[in-house]
Amino acid sequence: MEVIVAYFSQHPALFAVAVVLSLAVLAFVLMFVLKKVVQVVLVAAAFVVLYAAYLSFTGAGVSPLFGQLWQHFTTALHFISAMFGH
Repeated sequence: MEVIVAYFSQHPALFAVAVVLSLAVLAFVLMFVLKKVVQVVLVAAAFVVLYAAYLSFTGAGVSPLFGQLWQHFTTALHFISAMFGH
């Protein structure tokens, strides 16, 4: 490890290239992860819409579990927005 640090300290241009490449790889990984998260959220939203349509057509009541899930979801959103100062 010390050899690598010494090598990069002696070659700052190579160090800059390595930093740029690592940032590019990090950006691609983050984009991939965020893309998958968005896909999962969209599929979950589609299931919720289909469930709401089913309840509307059958006239059945909504399970109390969904009320609790909505409360946890809004609490999580408030927590996240408070973390970022909004």
